[in-house]
Amino acid sequence: MRVVIIGVRSRTHLIHIAAYLRAQLDVGETIEAGYVGGGVCLGHASVSERDVLFLLPDSDRLRVTFVTGVDRWRWPAAEPITYVSVGALGIKPWIALRRGKIFQLIHTVVTDEGVGTYGDWRTHRDAWRRQGVREPWTTVRALAGETAARTLTTTRWAMYDERRAWALHPQIAQEFRRHVGAVRPDPTGDRVLFLSSPWVELGLLSAERYLAHVRAVRARVVGDGKQLIIRPHPSEDRSRYAEFEMIEGELPAEVDPQVVAAAAVIGGASTALLNLVALYDLPAMRVVTPGLEYLESKLGVRQRALLTHYLPVIDNVAG
Repeated sequence: MRVVIIGVRSRTHLIHIAAYLRAQLDVGETIEAGYVGGGVCLGHASVSERDVLFLLPDSDRLRVTFVTGVDRWRWPAAEPITYVSVGALGIKPWIALRRGKIFQLIHTVVTDEGVGTYGDWRTHRDAWRRQGVREPWTTVRALAGETAARTLTTTRWAMYDERRAWALHPQIAQEFRRHVGAVRPDPTGDRVLFLSSPWVELGLLSAERYLAHVRAVRARVVGDGKQLIIRPHPSEDRSRYAEFEMIEGELPAEVDPQVVAAAAVIGGASTALLNLVALYDLPAMRVVTPGLEYLESKLGVRQRALLTHYLPVIDNVAG
């Protein structure tokens, strides 16, 4: 089985892909994978080759080759290929794979990228805008992605199944849980984790205004007799939280035993918060950041339904 992997922008994405590859290995496949690097998050390289080798399955039937573009990876023209893309089908790489191989079978797999997976073209357009992409390219890109998803995607490898009341995909859930072993939440403890978001880096809030919000959350937690600990988003400036107790880790929050073992977790409408609740029943509070209330109104219908299913409580903490 020959696989091209593209679009990875976080270690969480790698865990979803690992679940897909492990499923193929479990049915006896031998996999030759070409990993196309270059994914970035907020302008920074987000995944290293070390991350890839650590998080993808360790098997003598999986061989990963790192390449800089699909044109650099060659395979026999007669063999079918599986194109694995994160969140949405990457149209340009798909065209590059098709170039000169019109009659070759390409199986396209789109894995979960998080809450954004369950949006529509409008939510995808808004996400591109928040990342600094200008019109008309935001709309063009979002519409092209929506069309590709409907016409070219063979398999949707998504974590949450709307048809089964948003139930977890068992193989994806198992891939996340294997990293924490028997660790589970400690509701009797006093450690409450705050999952911060890169609103400052995205230019949506000033550092001062966001810190005022975090301080307000801390005051609420301390008032309840608990201790607030910050888990910064990977793309944030850690020095911002110098006045707070903080934990860091190379692994995503959803597979970090320090996070999973907390008494509770607080955050916005983030993928990490959603996954922690769904995977481990970790008690959680979903809060709205003052000044960003409008983001709630921009959620798509399916996004809102998914978040409401797992995170029904929305609290507007002053700050």
